[in-house]
Amino acid sequence: MRLLFAFLIVSLMIWKMWCEPKIVYKTTNIKCTDVPKLTANASCRLKAINWNLAVAQMDVDFQQPVRNMTVHIKVFKRDYSNKYQPFLVDVVVNMCDIIGRRNYSPYGRYLWGLFKRYTNFNHSCPFVGHMFARGIFIDESVVPVKLPLGDYQFVLFPFETYREKPPQSIGSIKFYVQAMVPVIPKRNRTIPTDRTTSQTPQTIIVPVKNGK
Repeated sequence: MRLLFAFLIVSLMIWKMWCEPKIVYKTTNIKCTDVPKLTANASCRLKAINWNLAVAQMDVDFQQPVRNMTVHIKVFKRDYSNKYQPFLVDVVVNMCDIIGRRNYSPYGRYLWGLFKRYTNFNHSCPFVGHMFARGIFIDESVVPVKLPLGDYQFVLFPFETYREKPPQSIGSIKFYVQAMVPVIPKRNRTIPTDRTTSQTPQTIIVPVKNGK
């Protein structure tokens, strides 16, 4: 019985590895906003790299130091009526705690990984002055949750948290993402060989009798 159970587990793992299609998260649009007196000159742009990848360039000026930044992360999925509905993820992470290793939320760690690799948010709090991101995209290899095929909206609401007064919004970032099977360019596809024309013709020797 145990042997059968182990066989089924191994078979499932092999099936997921070889039969389940790979999924990429291609950013199709991006929007960002700022909040007067706290942030300014927010801009977001997309640069297409290939059929499966587009990267974002983002800039914003922090006009006041942000000493305790928290980010509200929400994910929405577009339904059959073309409306975005809440989907699985709705979490709040304190990025200063993540950076200081006082919190180990998988979503916060993923966000911190993006910060370190693609932005100048790659240091401990506070944040102030010109902040930017270059070539950022949603890396499917390290996403905490694998999403089904479809269209999504990833929303980040960063805000400053205070001890003595309510939180203050800093702005918002919205990634519009398509979870899809990677597109293979035609020039990279393998052309099947026509076996009817690729076989080497064989010479048939027919014996002939000499007449008398």
